[in-house]
Amino acid sequence: MAEELAFARKASGLVRGLSMTDAFGVGMMNQGITPSIWTMITWGLGTYMTGNLLWASVISLVMVGFGFPLVWGILSGSMPRSGGEYIYNSRINHPVIAIAESFGNAFVMIFWVYILAPWIADPGLVIWAEYMGWDWLYNVETGAFFGGLPYEWGVFVVATVANLIAFFTVVFGMKIFALVQKLIMVFALGGAAVVTGSITFTSQESFIANWNALAEEHGSLTYEEVVPAVAAAIGEAVPTSSTLYGTLGVMVAGSWLFAYAYFCVFVAGEVKRPDVTLIGANFFAILLPAVMMIWTALAMYRVMPFEFISATAWIDNNLGVEGYNLPFLPSYMSLGYVAHSNWFVALAASGSYILFTFWYLSLSYLAFPRIIFAWGMDRMGPKWFTDVDPRWASPVKNYILCLVLCQGAIALYTFWLGDYMQGLTVTGMEIVSVWGVTTIAALIFPYVKRSRGIWDSSPYKTWKFLGIPLVSWGAAVSLVYLGILFYFLIMTEEMKDSNGQSWILYGVVWILGIVWYYFWKARSKSVGVDVSMTYGELPPE
Repeated sequence: MAEELAFARKASGLVRGLSMTDAFGVGMMNQGITPSIWTMITWGLGTYMTGNLLWASVISLVMVGFGFPLVWGILSGSMPRSGGEYIYNSRINHPVIAIAESFGNAFVMIFWVYILAPWIADPGLVIWAEYMGWDWLYNVETGAFFGGLPYEWGVFVVATVANLIAFFTVVFGMKIFALVQKLIMVFALGGAAVVTGSITFTSQESFIANWNALAEEHGSLTYEEVVPAVAAAIGEAVPTSSTLYGTLGVMVAGSWLFAYAYFCVFVAGEVKRPDVTLIGANFFAILLPAVMMIWTALAMYRVMPFEFISATAWIDNNLGVEGYNLPFLPSYMSLGYVAHSNWFVALAASGSYILFTFWYLSLSYLAFPRIIFAWGMDRMGPKWFTDVDPRWASPVKNYILCLVLCQGAIALYTFWLGDYMQGLTVTGMEIVSVWGVTTIAALIFPYVKRSRGIWDSSPYKTWKFLGIPLVSWGAAVSLVYLGILFYFLIMTEEMKDSNGQSWILYGVVWILGIVWYYFWKARSKSVGVDVSMTYGELPPE
């Protein structure tokens, strides 16, 4: 009777139907291989020009590949309920910390949609049009889409359509979601392999000849003129070799490619054999993108000198340099297109980017409803947060709420506040608020009285090294990695002027989360329910 009063439902209504492959797909697709390789090279190397892509990838793989599967796999396998890190932090740290932190992560899901849905238009459709010379799709001179639609309206239309399609991929249940994910995954991965393969299967001589042929056609910088042009723009020589400082800096942008596999924990209550599935899915979802990035780095360093790669990354990150007139910026996708300038590589590059970016939206739709669902189960929100459609085993009302919030945010981003609502802020919030807080929870999980009952029944209780639980080892390594990300994203000279509004945003979101917690705690108490009863055990399956 006490449990019935404490939790909003006797059963979650969610079904354990996802396989290891499905959970792996959730984690791996949330790494967004093509857009994340682009981000690591363009933003990472374009900011920290002495970075080494290969060593940044290897270091990230070692640290994240060891730490994150142990942290997120053991937490989710010990507490296999859908809802993400709110479950773990509320049972280990404190419910007010959990609500404040996951309040931030719920907002992050909205942020990702409003940032990434417009990216399907630009650069997704834009680069395809630029490669193919399709002015009817996107006119470089006027900025018009689809033969005359003004830029902002073109982006808004594409983002809105993508937002609606993403909604429909999840609202009808996990069977349909898993099927669509497999199809998207095959074509998105295939496109990424084509781009890197295009660079791999060319010679330095052929690449230079192709670059110079395009430069002559468009009156642009020749291959030999690229590095001097960037040196003139930055007022110093372009680095010809890497440093440890720059390599660690590149790892920040590389976090998109390595750290986001944790996402499979949001469906922890819907996978079969969560004790085995979630650690394995997390690890392989890190390994595959790492292999792709290492392959890409090896291919690029074989074909192009270090300084040319850094210079083109700087050009792409800064949207050009004097004398650069090619119809596309020199992203890694464009370098693949230069290597083999044909329609197939153009389609693979833009198509893979669009598919991965689109699936980010679907995964945000997967996470947001489950975060607020978990709140509702603990009576930390209205009871309808826990409504599950019996036909689809799906929290349809939560999806509709997410749709409305995302569409409003897309309009704000596209027409009014695009300069302020940036992806850098979102990454910072996840490092500090999501990964940091949860990793501390994992570190202390075996030692906290609050979670002692859960730890004692955990299948990983005996997993130890030198007498210390493996979850704590994984957390320690993860905290070192997160410290590197935090420093090079927030504290360095290269970045400190870019993050002023981030601190304000983090503070506001946490304050809103704390207010939310105390409001719902008081509201539940007014109807005779002590919500503290919910936090000594897991909600029902």
